[in-house]
Amino acid sequence: MKTGNGRPELTPTAIAAGKLLAQRLFGQSSELMDYDNVPTTVFTPLEYGCVGLSEEKAVEHYGLDNIEVYHAYYKPLEFTVAERDATQCYIKMVCLRKKEQRILGLHFIGPNAGEVIQGFALGMKCGATYAQMMKTVGIHPTCAEEVTKLRITKRSG
Repeated sequence: MKTGNGRPELTPTAIAAGKLLAQRLFGQSSELMDYDNVPTTVFTPLEYGCVGLSEEKAVEHYGLDNIEVYHAYYKPLEFTVAERDATQCYIKMVCLRKKEQRILGLHFIGPNAGEVIQGFALGMKCGATYAQMMKTVGIHPTCAEEVTKLRITKRSG
């Protein structure tokens, strides 16, 4: 989904960049496109959505000792009724370890992943932290509320 220069190959990203270019060309602005934390989703039968850095990119950029990864499998309410396997749905939040743990990446596999990621993308653009996320009250019974319940780290085993 990324081009050779690391920019997302997504239609909404191209439209936003084009609008900013037009504004610069006609002297109305000097604003450049911000390619950080662009959310995206893969619309497969079980959706995958993400925003921010992958765990691997975060480790590459900040170092393994400076990254904390929270993760969990979860069971959507709709899977309970249909008695579907709950090991398919997964959330991973990649954070800096220091201070309030700024969120670097969020990865979500499950129903409505695109809708879930779109909602959290604004928070990440605004510098959301793990501490702030844990103070957020989830809407029950939604898949998105599972993000507000992440407590287990990979480091903890």
